[in-house]
Amino acid sequence: MTTFLGYFDVLGFKEIVLNNSLDELNKIFSNLLRDTQTAVSGENYIQPQPGVMVADLTKQKVHCLHISDSVLFWTNGENEADFIELAKVCYTFYWRSLQLFVPLRGCMVHGEIEFRPFQIKSESGAVFHNSSLYGKGLIDAYLKAESIDFAGCFVDQTALAKVDEKVIYNLIYDQMLCYYKVPFKGGKFSYEHVFRPIKGNHNEVSFRNSAKDIKSLFSYHSKMKDFPESVQIKLNNTIDFIEHFRETDSNLKRPE
Repeated sequence: MTTFLGYFDVLGFKEIVLNNSLDELNKIFSNLLRDTQTAVSGENYIQPQPGVMVADLTKQKVHCLHISDSVLFWTNGENEADFIELAKVCYTFYWRSLQLFVPLRGCMVHGEIEFRPFQIKSESGAVFHNSSLYGKGLIDAYLKAESIDFAGCFVDQTALAKVDEKVIYNLIYDQMLCYYKVPFKGGKFSYEHVFRPIKGNHNEVSFRNSAKDIKSLFSYHSKMKDFPESVQIKLNNTIDFIEHFRETDSNLKRPE
């Protein structure tokens, strides 16, 4: 099938696994699952019991699959409504990841995939699990996501070419997308349509706080104190991305 596909992976996953106990990893992945469910639910919630709120997946329109540190979203079809639905999911998942202190990079593409999951249970209770998802669309999304050098997610031209320009303009007006000079590995740059980390802009104080949060994004779960050069570059590039939404205010007013 041909579809719109969003691919994300967790930056620094090896360090996160090595530097956390299994109980800590369970909490991290539980939060990651919570945020993917929130994204595909359209941020709609239900209350299954008093004091408990969970994502309402009864009207979910976008598929989601977790494989280790990779998260994949894809649509049933390939029309403009499908594009918009997946764009909303990717946008929500991305900005929430920044609050979760899990650095992600990703790419949204249009391409061909196949997914036919099944399970076979033996008499002894052992289970043969198949959750294989494959196709040129997945390879394309993976390679393009791996090529960027910051914690972000962009919409590839293969996906943009399938929708009218007004769809992109509307996502920009809704402050979900922006046109940004994306850093790629090897010191290369290219202007791409990127999912925004916030709506609105930062003043000097909020930018400072967000920049500090980005540093925590790369160190909180990985527990790295000294970053290797490759990670430091990703960190600096991510702060530069946040700085794109900064408005200098020479007349800052104190909260009081």
